[in-house]
Amino acid sequence: MRALIVEPSRMIRNIFVSLFSKNGIQAVGVETAAEALGQLAGEPVDFLCFAMQLSDMTGLEFYAAAKERGLIGKHPSVMLTGSQETVGAAALGLGVTECFSKSEPAVFEEYVTRWAARSTTKLRASVLLIEDSAVQAGYLEKLLHAQGLKTARSGSGEEALALLARQSFDLVLVDYVLEGALTGLNVIRRIRGLPGRTGKIPILAISGFDDVARRVEMLHSGANDFVLKPVVPEEFQVRVGNLVQLRQALDYLEEQHAILYEMAMRDRLTSVYNRHYISERSQTLIQEAKASRRPLSLITLDIDHFKRINDNHGHSVGDHVLVAVAAAVTQFLGDAGIVARMGGEEFMAVLPDCDEFRAVNQAEALRELIEELAPSGLRVTASFGVAQLHPEEGYETVFGRADMAMYQAKRAGRNCVFSGEGGG
Repeated sequence: MRALIVEPSRMIRNIFVSLFSKNGIQAVGVETAAEALGQLAGEPVDFLCFAMQLSDMTGLEFYAAAKERGLIGKHPSVMLTGSQETVGAAALGLGVTECFSKSEPAVFEEYVTRWAARSTTKLRASVLLIEDSAVQAGYLEKLLHAQGLKTARSGSGEEALALLARQSFDLVLVDYVLEGALTGLNVIRRIRGLPGRTGKIPILAISGFDDVARRVEMLHSGANDFVLKPVVPEEFQVRVGNLVQLRQALDYLEEQHAILYEMAMRDRLTSVYNRHYISERSQTLIQEAKASRRPLSLITLDIDHFKRINDNHGHSVGDHVLVAVAAAVTQFLGDAGIVARMGGEEFMAVLPDCDEFRAVNQAEALRELIEELAPSGLRVTASFGVAQLHPEEGYETVFGRADMAMYQAKRAGRNCVFSGEGGG
């Protein structure tokens, strides 16, 4: 990356050279417009900064001369004015990117810092390029690789859709004309019909037809942006960068949403799920069990004499008992069950693909495990209820039977297992 500074004051030139250098950009400072035109003719720059007042011509005259010779126009061109100069409108009308006052150097410094960060940072993402011209695809891949992007190439829509089904991408670039039966427009519509993350992937449409109606139709079909061939490298890379950053921002928001949802569905003390989650999740598991005709069972448990523990030993010890029991149940069941704290000292486990006989055995093993825990040196026991899902039942009914069985265990003397099918 290279910047050119055209400024008659040596001190200001040196300050700006240091500013660019600090941001990892090579900078050259010259005093006159003639020197600057010579520099631009010899080697293109990525950033041009020039003063309004130069010794051999005005900044506007210099910019017009450079533009006429085709030396600038693809990268930022910034003009610095004195505090009394009001030529901003004329400069912007001529094509200057931005105007800054020399009396506010901090504003210009912030602009340069943001530009440097944006220009030097490599993107980390994967792009699917759908282009049937090997020459054009090779050129676009070169531009994408320069941005740090990984690419996969496909010449037809059919091949691209098959690739999307197997591999995850962060951006799709699709030409309008492709090999095979599908056009780029068809591919865009097919992608937008896909479920999940793939269906929401950003799409940059490319076409050699300067046809407004066709461009609008591609955007209506789900393309996020459009670029005309032959692409202008700088414009193409900016549009690609914007869409990659959009995907990364959306991914971040979805991750944060998932984290917040998980936090909302967890019991803060024990870290197992709460009753809201287990109620919601159980509805799905029950539907799946009925559809597959597989068994599903619930285990409810209540820590015996828990109020006595709190009263005699304090709530901190009571909390430790709850955490220990929750951890023991979760570890014992592993992936075979989903554990939740229903409130207070009551817990529940949902066991997919588990009949009543196995669930009773699991509950009995848990009863013995809890009896041996001795959290905070205390002997702790629990009472258990078990119920297997009946074909006609919903969540509330099967949970009610398991809960009733647990209270039967309480009435039978605690520290035992009862089944909602009518037996202990």
